[in-house]
Amino acid sequence: MNQQYIDDFGRPPIVVAVLDHDECRVGRSVQYDDALTLWAVMSEDPANWDEVAAYWARYRCPVVCEFVDALPIRVSDRTEALAAINGHGNWIAIDLVQKRIFCGKDVQPLGRVATLAMVTDEKGNQHCPLPFRLPPWWELNESAATETVAMPREREIQIPQTDRLFLFGLPMIEDLAERILQVAREGRLPDEIRGEHGGPSSELHELTVEVHRDSLMTPHVTLAGRCPRDLLHGAHEWSDAIIWGQRMRFEDGAPMTAAPDDVIGFDNAPMGREEMIVYFDLCREVIQAGWLWCAKGIGHTKQELVAFLSDVRDAWMEEPFEGGSPPSFIIECSRRRIPRGSQVPIVGMDGVESEQHMNDCDCPICDMMASGMFGVGFTSLDGHHLELDGEFAFSTHQFVEDWQREQDEYRAFGEEMDRMQAEREARIAAGEGEEDVYASAWSNTMTEGKLPGDPLGHMKLSFRLAEIISDLETADAPNDIIRALNISFREYRESDDEEREASKAALKNNLEEAAKLFPDLVSKVADFQSQVDELGRLPSATPGPHDEDNDLPF
Repeated sequence: MNQQYIDDFGRPPIVVAVLDHDECRVGRSVQYDDALTLWAVMSEDPANWDEVAAYWARYRCPVVCEFVDALPIRVSDRTEALAAINGHGNWIAIDLVQKRIFCGKDVQPLGRVATLAMVTDEKGNQHCPLPFRLPPWWELNESAATETVAMPREREIQIPQTDRLFLFGLPMIEDLAERILQVAREGRLPDEIRGEHGGPSSELHELTVEVHRDSLMTPHVTLAGRCPRDLLHGAHEWSDAIIWGQRMRFEDGAPMTAAPDDVIGFDNAPMGREEMIVYFDLCREVIQAGWLWCAKGIGHTKQELVAFLSDVRDAWMEEPFEGGSPPSFIIECSRRRIPRGSQVPIVGMDGVESEQHMNDCDCPICDMMASGMFGVGFTSLDGHHLELDGEFAFSTHQFVEDWQREQDEYRAFGEEMDRMQAEREARIAAGEGEEDVYASAWSNTMTEGKLPGDPLGHMKLSFRLAEIISDLETADAPNDIIRALNISFREYRESDDEEREASKAALKNNLEEAAKLFPDLVSKVADFQSQVDELGRLPSATPGPHDEDNDLPF
């Protein structure tokens, strides 16, 4: 290998062969980092070279070329591409047709899941994470013999397919409508559809579970005999891993870039975990609306019910989900495999995730989070409520064996918690002391060390101020007092050296005004003021070079 092409780390360039549908490509001297990035792009399951180019921005870093076209890879025929990797071990072959990756014996083995740091700075901190998350249906052959590239796959390609026109379209609405009407025709709809706290009654909830479960678990001819549930699974872990890799890149400084939505197979691409969770809630919303329609006699025919439920579906998809972004946005992010960071612009998408912080929240800890102290806040759905009905049909687990194993773990955990609670109650009955897990922030002295991610010490203060504000709320203090405390604490936290004394004085003044009106707070307020003074006497109020941990988990 020509020595002039060896990179700064002593790594020679790699021969890269790409087998595509209509034409092949070969690069006889591709820099090591470029070749690895090309390998990582296969995590997205590109169907052809054009899609490789479309996904490139989600993996490239400053040490590699900006566009795929700049790679020293040119069009060739299959014979030339295969000949280029023959006779040595420093090569990578990517088969876009049969979805396979081959590596010669001299190429570093990475496995199906890995993350590499593409840059290490002068302080030894690692940057520019390059995530490898090969899809389950791709084959990986490391330290492979050259002749294996020309052989057929070992297993048939089986990519999970999601028929979204069925799941989100008219077939789903019609199926649920028929099941809802059948319950009504059988006279099983309870007289009371609302429970004690405004939600569905227990009898109605049982019917909801029945309709939802049977709808998911019934095979359909239009789905080639598959159940709707089958369409929801098969790629959750892969999708989660891709999204986590993109989050690592963003937190290292890369732009948030969505996967393209104009690639082959996008409409029926495998469903991610969050899309499945949202689909569960959509079905529940539609079913609940169906019960209401029946109870109020809004219509009389299935056609009328289908039209009504279609409107419910469309409206719900654009409403805030649990106070945050609408379901349509959550689904798009899941399908385009991008994490949802609060107010983070996404390249390739118009919408952004809604703010996490509630404007009317009086908690100083939340206010610090809203100020960006901990960086961007990310939101995700864990789907715990899908397990509450004890039905495999709704579980995020694809296979019943995994679901049953988790159920056994939940049962064992519950029994252990019951045992510990019984022992605790026995100790209390015997007069033994018991640590109060809800003890006041003043029950112990404030630690001298810094909290992780809190080099200025403000987080420790915020916990104690939060208790003062909680006491004020319990005492029905005017909102103006609480608001003034939060504002003055925020201004104190964000003040520079010239503004520090004035902002500290304003904070103390607001604390004293609160203590005058509510004397029970005098001791806490006085101690809080002394802690503010003590913080000001520390050697430095500016984060030092060791106050931030820039190492990434790879």
